[in-house]
Amino acid sequence: MGAVSSPVSTLVVCWNNRDFLSRCLESVPAGSELIVVDNGSTDGSGDLVVERFPSARLVRLDQNVGFAAGVNRAAAEATGTYLLLLNPDAEATPRAIERLSSFLDEQVDCGAVAGRLLSMTEQPQRAFHAGRLPTMPSLAMELLLVKRLWPRNPITRRAEAADLDETVTGRIERTASCCLMMRRAAFDQVNGFDEQFTPAWFEDADLCKRLIEAGWSIYVVPSAVFRHMGGASVRTLGRARRKRIFYRNMERYVRKHYGRIGAAAVRTMLVTGMGLRVAASALRADREGMHAFAGVLGGALRGWKHE
Repeated sequence: MGAVSSPVSTLVVCWNNRDFLSRCLESVPAGSELIVVDNGSTDGSGDLVVERFPSARLVRLDQNVGFAAGVNRAAAEATGTYLLLLNPDAEATPRAIERLSSFLDEQVDCGAVAGRLLSMTEQPQRAFHAGRLPTMPSLAMELLLVKRLWPRNPITRRAEAADLDETVTGRIERTASCCLMMRRAAFDQVNGFDEQFTPAWFEDADLCKRLIEAGWSIYVVPSAVFRHMGGASVRTLGRARRKRIFYRNMERYVRKHYGRIGAAAVRTMLVTGMGLRVAASALRADREGMHAFAGVLGGALRGWKHE
């Protein structure tokens, strides 16, 4: 594959992703800057980079500092005008990276641009579909189980951008950061990722919101196709811990952007919603679910000190 003409630095943050990492790094065009941050992996991910991709710059960290901090660390090493965030369980198809960088060349108001995500079997990834930023009403639909009981309600449909045509290039509010190219100037203007959203979840929504507030636009370019497995790292956290981290970071996002009153409202909805989920899990004799949702309920009531 030929080199990308635009100055792109590809940033890959990995944590025990050796099984997927080779395909990811092989998909990066030759000649472009490639920086890999290894978040304290114990499966030999860092050694694989050294052995098979000697031209990549490897930053080894002693512990898992989270995705946001890992990207910021990689960005500090990068020299490119554009920064491509590429998850280790994702891979670029031919010319995908070039198409994103060309779009940034042409669209001067664009601070970040995403491609189209497909599964490894070439199916559209609805779970990572570009959408709109979280709002208090959309969070209420999720927390209070309205989304589960009425999945096509207008608030949820708007939040999930059900009206978005994924085959057309256009402006969006939010996209996953697993395959996202950013203008370096935009990334620096908003001071990169907020490392308080650790190890994952809501750091992408927070970044997109701050970019838009700073005057930048975010686009999706469907002709730039990436394959993505999704969730390869976070699966290892276990269901209960994943739930606690997700909802903790949701509350943190609301507190940051909607203040104490918003955070108090979300905490109230969390307590109500998790109580309902615990009861529903008990009726289904789902002990794992009861444990996971009870952990979130405890965090909402007592604080998230242990996460």
